Amino acid sequence: MACAAIKRHDAGATRLFRILISESAFLVWRLRNERVINKEIPTSARAIHNRWLKLINNRLGLDRAMTNEHKYGKKAVKKNLVLKTWRKVLKNEDDLPKDWTRETEVLVGIG
Repeated sequence: MACAAIKRHDAGATRLFRILISESAFLVWRLRNERVINKEIPTSARAIHNRWLKLINNRLGLDRAMTNEHKYGKKAVKKNLVLKTWRKVLKNEDDLPKDWTRETEVLVGIG
């Protein structure tokens, strides 16, 4: 919950930081529950990495969907904020259109 208190000069960077911290903490919590409550064997580092990427890509998809002003009206997230949030972390970002919020093949890239 403390990640919401972090503020930076760049609204997009602040929002990305909050997303990454909160989603990562959620994954750690789920992994711990799987190990302690469900008595599951710890997964490999590669499997955890893939789960984290899927989680972040799902969040990117949610952000893209929430920019739909026809569906969400005044509650829609501003496209400009979403574009600023995910700037410099997308896979093949240079090949994407300027407004990629309606594109289907947008992924977070880890290099």
